[in-house]
Amino acid sequence: MKPRKILQWFETAIAHISAPELITIAINIAAFILSGTFMDNFYLWVVILLCDIMMICAHGAYREALPTVEKGPWYTPAPLLMRLSSTAILFILLAEGRFDSVLSTYAWYTLTITAICHAFYCVLLTMHARDNSWLAGTDGRVGTPNWISIGRMALSVLVPHLFAVQPFGSVSCVIATIFLAVAIITDAADGYLARKLEQTTKAGKALDPLGDKVIFYPMVVAFILATSGTAFLPNAELRIAFFVCIAAMFARDVLFFVWFFLYYTQLKDGIGASMVDKVRMATMCLWLGIAALSLTVVVAHERLALAGFICMALVAILSVISIFVDYGRIRSLLPSKKPPYEPKPDIYGDDDDLYGN
Repeated sequence: MKPRKILQWFETAIAHISAPELITIAINIAAFILSGTFMDNFYLWVVILLCDIMMICAHGAYREALPTVEKGPWYTPAPLLMRLSSTAILFILLAEGRFDSVLSTYAWYTLTITAICHAFYCVLLTMHARDNSWLAGTDGRVGTPNWISIGRMALSVLVPHLFAVQPFGSVSCVIATIFLAVAIITDAADGYLARKLEQTTKAGKALDPLGDKVIFYPMVVAFILATSGTAFLPNAELRIAFFVCIAAMFARDVLFFVWFFLYYTQLKDGIGASMVDKVRMATMCLWLGIAALSLTVVVAHERLALAGFICMALVAILSVISIFVDYGRIRSLLPSKKPPYEPKPDIYGDDDDLYGN
């Protein structure tokens, strides 16, 4: 996918943007600018902004694929109304000078979750409009398993904000840990439901690894910020090794997404997780549990920190192994570019008669 193509979609969407969509974006920006908690909600507003950019690009791509359709998936009343109502609550609280209240936090969280769900809804329907194999298992609908995948991503995005800002006081870390546990548990539930309901889709196979990254990396950033980069480790050498492990994991995931854009359109049924990827994800979940426990308890014990470091090192090793495993799997699933072998015609007739035998 070329950057020029994305810009073309963006221009197409802007040219055909509707009034409700424009009003929604405008009042979200206004609510953020007028907010008295600028830094506290900066992370959430960045997430909302990225979701709006996703929706704008998806809107343009959808109209390019179906130019006769007047309204794309972005123009869906339910999420637009939820976003508008959440923003209205923020304005009311602003007028009353209560922008730092618990109710405003609920409004911001509702706004963020709605924006994430709406963005992925638009993206999935747009991808199916351009290639009807993406949601073939659900007859063009997003489907319950995919909604579970999107929902767990939306919940996990709130976890770093809960740990860092602690908007609900001392129980914020407990709420964040519960959100994290729900996101991890539903990681297995979406695949099971997809097979049970016979709603296995190419989109679901792409959402599953993406959901893992959305859960993991925000938590890594929150953990580093909350511990001032020390990760609770006893010496500098281990702290450096901790960041090297994160770099190895990040490099693997960047490479995976490069492969996604290069090869995924050529894979008819998509590609699921390998055994190495599943063990890697299980180890990542173990680290997430250790990190959440480290941030929740008052005193972080050295043994807990070392256990987290060992998990991170194992994830880094599995990341390097998965590079070779996943690339081999992708190559084996790609359609062959060589024409089928056809024997050359025998211009001499029967070979047995060639020498007069």
